[in-house]
Amino acid sequence: MLSRSILRHIFAFFGKRTKKKFRVTFTRGPAYTNFSGGAADIHIIFKNRRAEWRSLLFFYHGLIEAYIEGDVDIIAEKPLQTFAGMGREVLAEKNGLNEKTLVFLNPIALVRVLLQEWRQDNYTRSQAKKNAEFHYGLDPRFFELMLEKTVGYSEGYWTENTKTLDQAKVNNYEYICRKLRLKPGDKVVEVGAGWGFLPIYMVKNYGVSVTVYNPVRRQNEYMRERFLQHGVSDKITLVEGDHRDISQHKWKFDKYVSIGVYEHAGYRKRQYHSWLNSISDALKPGGLGLISTTTFMDRGMTEFLTLKYIFPGGHIPSLPLTLKTMDECGLSLVEVENLWMHYQKTVAVWCDNVYKNWPEMHAIDPAVFDESFRRKWLMYLDGTVDMFAKGMDLSHILFTKGRGPDLYPWVRDEFHKKSRFVEGDSKPECFELSR
Repeated sequence: MLSRSILRHIFAFFGKRTKKKFRVTFTRGPAYTNFSGGAADIHIIFKNRRAEWRSLLFFYHGLIEAYIEGDVDIIAEKPLQTFAGMGREVLAEKNGLNEKTLVFLNPIALVRVLLQEWRQDNYTRSQAKKNAEFHYGLDPRFFELMLEKTVGYSEGYWTENTKTLDQAKVNNYEYICRKLRLKPGDKVVEVGAGWGFLPIYMVKNYGVSVTVYNPVRRQNEYMRERFLQHGVSDKITLVEGDHRDISQHKWKFDKYVSIGVYEHAGYRKRQYHSWLNSISDALKPGGLGLISTTTFMDRGMTEFLTLKYIFPGGHIPSLPLTLKTMDECGLSLVEVENLWMHYQKTVAVWCDNVYKNWPEMHAIDPAVFDESFRRKWLMYLDGTVDMFAKGMDLSHILFTKGRGPDLYPWVRDEFHKKSRFVEGDSKPECFELSR
């Protein structure tokens, strides 16, 4: 058939340009291979005609959708990481050609991307809450197995002698506390605290009080129990709300922090303004803030498969647009530090944890954590590792409310002092939730 012939030529384009041993088995006719002996590094197996048509109509989106739904198998040591690496290897040789341009060359695929972005946009509170619950409302035991004891869902900070994920996560939280120059008595607001490690850490190590805004009830129940067990409930106020709600506390807080949450602001420019205006409203004049977020230099729509399966309403912010909007909202940049290599290493560990701990994850709830779920999340994690390789950054954006020469130290060597970083064979206190 013509469709299968076209698909064969598409795969041959990649097969002739990759160093990997590549095989594709179709529902009918001979397989495509780019090698003569030995086992394939990656083997794509189509199980039905529907999968072939989806791959032809929607390019790699259709292929991965078919894989997630079980209509395609990808056989490799780490299937999606290997597949993504092969694509990056081939497309890097073709100037101006990448996954985004492939989608824009296909009007059918482009329409799907535009509709997905529009349907799941986080502009309204109700949609933002629904989107957040889709991802963060999963059983916390899944995240414990993936993220380990801190249940910290963000970059780690891998100092020279950091050996474990928990060490890296604690080091990152310590690093952020230093940047914020926390001191006893500070009033801190955190938007999106995940499962609650950072508020506990700030209270216990820096003597501050924290107000947490988080929209997901299941996470909030987990945090309340964790705060109670570790004796900090009297120092942490937990509010079930999102970034828009902190504006009600006008000029109340000394410090602001959000880690891995700004990605939920949304694609529209007015949502950049909404998020950053809320910070400006909540901070006292001269207050300090830090946003930790993945960023790109340009502003583009979110990857279709990530929106569909993992992060509805999510968006990788544009760093230049963020900085410009901050300035318009009265927030003055102190510095931006790019820690993408730290986050890439962290995500690689999460990915390994899913491979290693999958039997336990599946046993939590086999109806939820099924093979389709496993494939979706490995797509997300393997894809994120690949995105960092291709140019996604992790930005620590440090800023002040207002502008003045004395609002922040001119020399900041204290960021990198070794005290309190956990390295070597030391075991950090992770404030686990015991059951």
